[in-house]
Amino acid sequence: MSDYQQEERRNFAKANYIPLKEISEKDESNHGNVTSSFDERRYSVDEALKEIGLGLYHLKWIPIIAMSGFTQSSMVALASLLIISLQCQWNLNIPVQILLLFVLFFGSFPGSVLSGVLADKKGRKLSLILGQLLLLIFTVLSTISFNYVFFFIAYFFIGLAIGMLLHLSVVLLSEFSPPNFRTYSVLLFLLFWVLGSLFSTVVTYGLLNKHGWEIVTFVVAIPHIVISIFVLLVDESPRYLAISGQIAAAEQVLNRMSLQNNPDFEIVGKLEMRIENNRGSLGDVVGEEYRKNFGLLSVSLGLVGLIVYSSNTMIPYMLESNHCSHFNSTTYQVEKCKVSTPIFKDLSYINVSEIVMLPIFAVVNEVFGRLKTLRLLSVILVVSTFFLVFCLERTFFMVCLYIQRGSVQSLLLTLLIYTPECYPTHIRGAGCGLTTMFLFFGGLISSAMVYPVGVLHGFSHLALALTLAAVGTLVTVGFMDKETRGCDIS
Repeated sequence: MSDYQQEERRNFAKANYIPLKEISEKDESNHGNVTSSFDERRYSVDEALKEIGLGLYHLKWIPIIAMSGFTQSSMVALASLLIISLQCQWNLNIPVQILLLFVLFFGSFPGSVLSGVLADKKGRKLSLILGQLLLLIFTVLSTISFNYVFFFIAYFFIGLAIGMLLHLSVVLLSEFSPPNFRTYSVLLFLLFWVLGSLFSTVVTYGLLNKHGWEIVTFVVAIPHIVISIFVLLVDESPRYLAISGQIAAAEQVLNRMSLQNNPDFEIVGKLEMRIENNRGSLGDVVGEEYRKNFGLLSVSLGLVGLIVYSSNTMIPYMLESNHCSHFNSTTYQVEKCKVSTPIFKDLSYINVSEIVMLPIFAVVNEVFGRLKTLRLLSVILVVSTFFLVFCLERTFFMVCLYIQRGSVQSLLLTLLIYTPECYPTHIRGAGCGLTTMFLFFGGLISSAMVYPVGVLHGFSHLALALTLAAVGTLVTVGFMDKETRGCDIS
């Protein structure tokens, strides 16, 4: 064999992750003709992503997809922050928070399920673009609401868009990322989610009292425009392209990824993926093979959603009144319809605590695996939420509140990492959509529970209910037995 042929053989083995011994056996049976082994080479999307690794392509597009979480959370947070102003402007005697958040989460139901099926049948990118544009349009329309009915209709469609975007962002991030980077892709999404809440808090603090909720909403909508433009440029998932029979298009995405990450590396061979015609079947999601995982994930996400959104919506009420002895300032001035500074200060601190804890438990995820992390976080959540029941002195109470918020967000992070890994590509959109619908169901229950339980009877009663939800989460994750850390997703 010539030196040139030997060099070609080594390069082929390196580029296509085939042991050199395997090619040597092919060479002996084919009289040193390396070209035939090139023709026989078949690779999967997982194999290609592993070999391509993390690079410039991912550093450009993963943050853009993750920034979709910024736009979603900014609107969820804004719904709670504008309650006082809306109730005062329209002189409503009804608990606006119940209706507004109920409408928001109710809209998320059809958005989550329908977009999941659409993502499996027509592609991830199309559904992501539709959701982002829908969010932008109705956020802007909400600023010109002439009465609360029009405002609530706008927020129904905002909820619809959020239901579409939450799980689609996570699915696309999981399918674009190399196996060892999936955790950190979803982490980036959750960090942008927290930053979106912080952004809404800061904008509301700076503009609400002087300029009104309309200007606040318009300013919050500005990042939506930028992100909507960038989302149009994102590639379709190579996994979806492959299972839908668009092999050439999938190879183009992988080659583009390879070229941008490492110009000297080239994927050689033919992409091989089983083509699935029965994509997006909800019957398969709840079928015998995936029924257990679907049930456990749905219950866990529902309970986590109840805790996440109850805490989000209760904190402004808690700071406004005197439900705990150390919160003795009045932040709601009826005659002026203004919100005072302390509420925004405390909300900002709580957001920062989430930013600190999320990266810590992302690393724990990679070191110890999904299941151990879920159980550890559930224990921390139970303990920290239980201490909130007693409304102890300010420092201890705030520390417990920070830990509770950070642990429940980290629990949500782990569940969002874990859920796409539990479903195969041809039903991943439908499976994640149907499963995350229960996250919004938890939010729906929280919208109806916070006012009668937390506001009318005190924060301790709500904290007790959330403690029971945390115990339920611990029991549910204890039954999970499928570890997916580092596994290929089919």
